[in-house]
Amino acid sequence: MGIAWGSGTLEYATWWVSNTTPPTVVLAVPQDVVRGETPVGVRIEPSGRARIVEAQLDGRPILASNPLVVDTAGLPDGDHQVVVVAEDESRQRNRSTATAAVRSDNTPPRLTIEGRPEPVPQGGTWLLRLRSDEPAAIHATLGDRPLELQAADGFGWAVVGFGPDAPPSTVPVAIDATDRLGNRADQQAPVHVVPGDFPLDRVEVSASLLPLVAPEARAEEDRRLAPNYAKVTRPRLWEGRFLLPLQGSVITEFGTLRTYNGGPVVGHHAGVDLAAAAGTPVRAPNRGRLVLTDEVRLRGRVAILDHGLGVFTTYAHLSSVDAQIGDIVERGQPFARVGSSGLSTGPHLHWELWVGGANVAPLEWTERDLP
Repeated sequence: MGIAWGSGTLEYATWWVSNTTPPTVVLAVPQDVVRGETPVGVRIEPSGRARIVEAQLDGRPILASNPLVVDTAGLPDGDHQVVVVAEDESRQRNRSTATAAVRSDNTPPRLTIEGRPEPVPQGGTWLLRLRSDEPAAIHATLGDRPLELQAADGFGWAVVGFGPDAPPSTVPVAIDATDRLGNRADQQAPVHVVPGDFPLDRVEVSASLLPLVAPEARAEEDRRLAPNYAKVTRPRLWEGRFLLPLQGSVITEFGTLRTYNGGPVVGHHAGVDLAAAAGTPVRAPNRGRLVLTDEVRLRGRVAILDHGLGVFTTYAHLSSVDAQIGDIVERGQPFARVGSSGLSTGPHLHWELWVGGANVAPLEWTERDLP
């Protein structure tokens, strides 16, 4: 009776003497894949009359606690066996064993990085494509500039414009990817920016026009339009290659350098000039929203289409714009007409393309798929 009173009840004393039933042990392991330290709950019945006396992970002893802490760091990925031995407090010291599997994943995502073209010339558009062998949160920076990655079918992507005045250099792309378990991969890749091949155009103008062709006049107009190109709207409206806005021969190439009346070489031609008669319909090269119509000194009557994600096209020297601000124009839909407004020697279309605030070659977008 001393045992019974010492433990508090007669029932306990009877159990202590006569019990031959091993304790029940149930392990509560995560059903999902884990990494690093992971708790494993242990439920033992009868409660308060049995305890863990031994615990193992893949045959190696670990600290016997409740909950167990299973550390999979440093273990190969896959299933690992957890074994717990419990012993009751009865005179028989009955024991039972429970076994369960924990699946670990300590491997960071594997990334595939593709950048095109390599190298990228001044005035070019660079396309970054990223693939991961598992779902992951991916971040990328170009130099000190964060890139906003877009999701596509099995890969992420971003387009970056390098204007014709971008300095030739090697710019690092830093990428990190973290899977849902916290495994992280870090990779870097270089982007080589090389000089573009821009023609030189020698132009003779009347003395009265020289103030209009001065670099300061062009810079002032560019500053006026620049806030439009700095915006990033969603969703992406364009799909596939761009069309030419009209069928006409190229009379001035993108990036052309100019000297007026034998003077110093001045800035790059911001677009491509396409020959066309006055009144020729100008068609949207891809789906976009009309966000600006204006009258400026050099470009004359101008219109800007926003194609989403920082991609814009600009149309200059127009005679008219037939769409309203905010209208969505579809690929191939006429929305303006050719004219000779602004600083122009005759009817033609001046067509520009901007990516992330950088002025790039528009014809490139008619020749390659982006993304």
